[in-house]
Amino acid sequence: MALEQDAIAGATVELLEARLRRLTYLLTGDTHWTGVPTPPAKPETLDETVSRRLLRLEKELEKLSRNIPAVRDVVQLHDRFPDLFRATPTQNTPENLTTQNLASIVLSYASAFPETASRLTSLNDLPIPDAQASASLIQLQPQLDQLAQTQEEQAQAISELRIRTARVLQRWYEVGLVGEAECWAEWEGRLEDVEREVKREEVVRERRAKEP
Repeated sequence: MALEQDAIAGATVELLEARLRRLTYLLTGDTHWTGVPTPPAKPETLDETVSRRLLRLEKELEKLSRNIPAVRDVVQLHDRFPDLFRATPTQNTPENLTTQNLASIVLSYASAFPETASRLTSLNDLPIPDAQASASLIQLQPQLDQLAQTQEEQAQAISELRIRTARVLQRWYEVGLVGEAECWAEWEGRLEDVEREVKREEVVRERRAKEP
C-alpha cells in the first residue's frame, strides 16, 4: 500500500514538473543544450514582477476603456462572449495517413495557395479605416437600436391596421353589398306581387265591364 502511494506521489510530482517546464518555456522561449527550459530572469524591483505588470496592464486597459468607446465595446464583447476570443484548437494529424496521402492532400489545395496569397497581398493596399470614424459609428449603435425598435413597432402597428382594414371591408361587403342586394331582391319581389294584384284587378274590372 505504501509503495503504491509513493508511486502515485512520484508520478504527481513528475507531472507537476513537466507542467512547470512547459510554462517556463512559454515564458522564455529558450532552452539549454540539454533541452531544459531556461528560467526567466528574476525581476530587479518589485514593480517588475508579473503580478505588478499584470496590475498595470489592467489599469491601462481600464483607462482606455473609459476614454475610448471602441475599447469599451471590445471589453464588453469579451465579457459577454468569451468564446469568440479563444484560439481554435489545432487538430492532430491522423496517424494512419502515409506521407503520400498527406502529400496528395496538400497538393489538392495547391491551386488555392496563389489565390490566398493574392488576397493577402491586396489587403496591404486597402486603407485602414480611421479610428475616430469607427468610434463614431460605434457610438451610433444605441440610436440604430432605437430606430430598429421603432421600425418594428411601426411594422406591428401597420399589421394591426391591415387586420382592422380587412375586417372593415368584410363588414362592408356583408352589410353594404350582400345586405343591399338582399334588400333590393325583397323589394323586387314585393313589386312583382303588387303588379300581379294590379293586373288581377284590371282583369276583373274588364270582365265586369263586358257583362250586360
